[in-house]
Amino acid sequence: MQQGQLVPLVKTVNASTIIALIKHFEKDIYPLLSAAGIPDDIMQHKHEYLPEAPIRNLMGMMAERAEPEFYGELLRTSIREYFIPKLLSHLDNPKSIGEAIEQMKTAVLHESPSTQLSIENFNDTPWLCRYKPIEETEGYVWSEIFAILFLVEFIRHTTKQPWSPTYIAMQSDAADKLAQILKCKETKFFTKRKIGAVALSNEILNLPYHSAASFAVSSSSSNSPKTITYIESIYLALSPYLCKQSMTITEAAKILGTTPRTLQRRLSQEHTSFKHIRENIMLATACRLMEEKDFSLTDIAVELGYADIAHFSRAFRKLTGFPPKDYRKKFVR
Repeated sequence: MQQGQLVPLVKTVNASTIIALIKHFEKDIYPLLSAAGIPDDIMQHKHEYLPEAPIRNLMGMMAERAEPEFYGELLRTSIREYFIPKLLSHLDNPKSIGEAIEQMKTAVLHESPSTQLSIENFNDTPWLCRYKPIEETEGYVWSEIFAILFLVEFIRHTTKQPWSPTYIAMQSDAADKLAQILKCKETKFFTKRKIGAVALSNEILNLPYHSAASFAVSSSSSNSPKTITYIESIYLALSPYLCKQSMTITEAAKILGTTPRTLQRRLSQEHTSFKHIRENIMLATACRLMEEKDFSLTDIAVELGYADIAHFSRAFRKLTGFPPKDYRKKFVR
């Protein structure tokens, strides 16, 4: 994880669409979720974001349970039926495919703050590019395949043409798997590249934008997404997990897709510590739960992973200066 780089995040509602694909392979989805490092209560959408690493783990595990062609078609179906319609709702009446791509770059940042798309010209050919720090894992391979499938399906949908790219560049060495899914004999693949990219053309970029359905434009569609810091991305990524106060920095690093040493160094550079972040998230979670009448203090202590209400009360008082029952009386109506 480089200096200043955000923790890769994905919106929980989007992650749930990927998770729903598990049912094609397993009746009981929760052991697979646990093995991937995804919270059991993910389907309740308690948090806006999840870290991307556990979702990549899950994609790799699902790939082990199905033929690449079948799995790829499942991914393409979810892209066509869910991800593209959702993204199109962010676009504000683009006139051309080039304008639609420019708006899509901003829309994607709303859904995944660390994902960067760009149009770059190489040898007079425009390429739609995506960069991610590469990992030597099966999960990374399938997340890249998903991203390239999305770019291809986006062009096909918005041009209303059975378009196929002439060239595709991949960071991983998985051209055979992607070729098996796309079935484009004319497409030439380049692997082990610095970026993942799909070759376009000026003719494609100048084509008029078409959408078969009319989508209500999101209120935030034309606005740049809120800029978040590295520390804020850490909080967003770990909040679904750190309501459990027993989490270690080793467990957190695994969820974030990094090493404990790297995470510790990055937090030190930001003048904070994992313990401080864990305590803050615990406190924020406790305060949120105390605002819900249905939760007793005992329920909250159990939810946060404390042995009993006495341990929870001592921890809360240490952080705030007063016991949780006083907080509830004073600040919660």
